[in-house]
Amino acid sequence: MTVTSTNQKVSFSGNGSTTVFAYNFKIFAQTDLLVILRSATGTETTQQLTSNYTVSGVGATSGGNVTMGVAPPSGTTLVIQRVQPQLQGLDLVPNDPFPAQSMEDALDKLVFNVQTLNEEVGRAIKASTTNTIGNTEFTISATDRANKLFSFDSSGNLNIAQELGTYKGNWAASTAYAVRDLVKDTSTNNIFICVTAHTSSGSQPLTTNTDAAKWALIVDAASATTSQTAAANSATAAASSATTAGNSATAAGNSATAAASSATTSGNSATAAGNSATAAASSATSAASSLSTFQSQYHGAASSDPSSNLSTGDLYFNTSSNTLKVYNGSAWVAAAFDTSGALLAANNLSDVANAATALGNLGVTAIAAELNYNNITTLGLSQASKVVTADANGVITLDNGFSEEYAAVTSSSNAVSINLRTANNFSHTLTENTTISFANPAASGKVSAFTLKVIQASSAKSITWHSSIKWAGDTAPTLSTGNGNVDVFTGYTVDGGTNYYMFTAGQVMS
Repeated sequence: MTVTSTNQKVSFSGNGSTTVFAYNFKIFAQTDLLVILRSATGTETTQQLTSNYTVSGVGATSGGNVTMGVAPPSGTTLVIQRVQPQLQGLDLVPNDPFPAQSMEDALDKLVFNVQTLNEEVGRAIKASTTNTIGNTEFTISATDRANKLFSFDSSGNLNIAQELGTYKGNWAASTAYAVRDLVKDTSTNNIFICVTAHTSSGSQPLTTNTDAAKWALIVDAASATTSQTAAANSATAAASSATTAGNSATAAGNSATAAASSATTSGNSATAAGNSATAAASSATSAASSLSTFQSQYHGAASSDPSSNLSTGDLYFNTSSNTLKVYNGSAWVAAAFDTSGALLAANNLSDVANAATALGNLGVTAIAAELNYNNITTLGLSQASKVVTADANGVITLDNGFSEEYAAVTSSSNAVSINLRTANNFSHTLTENTTISFANPAASGKVSAFTLKVIQASSAKSITWHSSIKWAGDTAPTLSTGNGNVDVFTGYTVDGGTNYYMFTAGQVMS
């Protein structure tokens, strides 16, 4: 064959499921492939033929597949590379027939080897074609190279240098300094590194020297001194704090001594007042008993709820909310609240200055008289003669009939959600192809019934019904298309809107 492609390596990102990976170059044997799995952290593991993977497509010009025993996880990279053995196995015997295929295979293998070497060289650090680096060989001994770094000298050639540079002591004038030389500026005690080879001139400090641009500051002595001083001050402050703590401990000891002296004095006083103490003992015992009983229930004042030694009925005063709280056996709850200004049910809102305003704020539109009826048989409407009655079977009769809420709904961005809390009867004029759904039905177990009138505008539009809407035969009706045509549909739900059952009431009702 002819070798028309330089491809000899492919890579894939693992996903935890894919196990088959294609390579698009020819190989002569299964062992001609190198398979490496690179982890997310960069660890490379060479995979083993047979135990980790199998190979197909040997000898095929278009390549074949590598099948992994275990799918490479997400975050890993699988690399498949041809590694043609660098051997010449063709033996040509004089006067034998010319083995054209064997010759071509041998030439292909040579090209494959060249491609592999070219790929490896491409990953190596190398100088450009026009680079002028002169020395190409290191003559420095291993001992001299130990613990050193590659560097470039003033001519740009590779060299071996110390890790940072060579310390030359105090800076001096008329001295030849090389790149990476280190000096001390005795006027400031700063340390500088030479960045441009030169013979020094001028005077210190080096920051204002005529050769200042040829030096770089690496140690600022002033900053180091400041840090040292700060550390010393911190140590002094810590020692002072320790002394203060010791003094506090001494003061506490003195206070304890004074307390003991006071206790002795009190004892003497108690002895002197023995008769009075005996006389008051009975009262003290009784008071202590009462106090103990109360304190077992009242925890005093605190900014947060007590959490230990709790019994049902315990009390405490919360100083954060200024609330008396009682423990109900599992949690602290308010024992009382300030009723000033509160709306109390017992007062029927009579403590509101303007009852009509209060009703309006609550969203109540009925007249006050209508709110006071408790018996459906005497519930008055706008007139006393217009009543709602119920017979012995619970059948309700509406004198003079009743009316339901009606609302016109419009679509936006080709969709409309009909809110069943706003009305029972709706109309919608189709001005665009629209998706219709329903929202806010009654809770599951309750019925939400509704009617929907659909009107075609000047040009026929379509409706896409929400998946929760069910039709007879599982087929939605076909809308009438004439300008101004009216289609009427009814529906209800009893499961909180999981399913809406809808029916066609009439169509083409122009």
